[in-house]
Amino acid sequence: MTATISVKVVKFSILQEIEGDWKPGDYSSLLDAVEFGDTSGLSDAELREMCLMSLQDLDPADAAFLVLKHVIGDALRDGQLRNIANEMQNEKLWEEYADPAYHGRLFTVGSLLYAAMPNVFPKTDAVLIKLDVSALEPKVKDLLYPSPDAAFLVRLLAAGLEESVVLNRLYGNQIKGSHFPNAAEIIWSAQSIETTAGTCEVEVVSSKYWIGGFERVETYDSAAYADAAEKEEV
Repeated sequence: MTATISVKVVKFSILQEIEGDWKPGDYSSLLDAVEFGDTSGLSDAELREMCLMSLQDLDPADAAFLVLKHVIGDALRDGQLRNIANEMQNEKLWEEYADPAYHGRLFTVGSLLYAAMPNVFPKTDAVLIKLDVSALEPKVKDLLYPSPDAAFLVRLLAAGLEESVVLNRLYGNQIKGSHFPNAAEIIWSAQSIETTAGTCEVEVVSSKYWIGGFERVETYDSAAYADAAEKEEV
């Protein structure tokens, strides 16, 4: 029998930028790409300001390509990046891009572009939720602490949302099945701390597209479970 887990939503907030996504080294790299010049004397705040101003001086599509190249250039070809750079001016690609595996990084790109050109690029809107998760048996707690298991965590989240939301409609079979290969695409970041022997506090960042429904949730119960173990080939 699967244990019942009690969940309380203690925080829900909308993020225009995820803390830690953009570091001074990123700003320096982008400034080098536009041949800004010597940045050694600039503070961290000045690096960001100069980076935003340099992006503003570019055509929006060129600015988007530059940032995309920095964040996701290791995974997509320049032609793909050019297409995305044009689409980003009108579409929330951190929600709409065909491959959800790229959604998190596309949000990172979109957050800097929105900060630079809020009248050109869509407003970014990730979600941060904090949960108190209790009634955890030791084996179940191990799925959250110290490092949350993605499949277990998404099933835990899905239980608090209505069946009609996008997450449950698109991934219903995986949520209710024994394997959830797409779970890691939904969780952009997650961390947990043990608060008591049977309780964890879990903080999750993801797309509003997936977990925006938690704005209306206070408490719920879940029977979440991890993926079934893979059978070894003989």
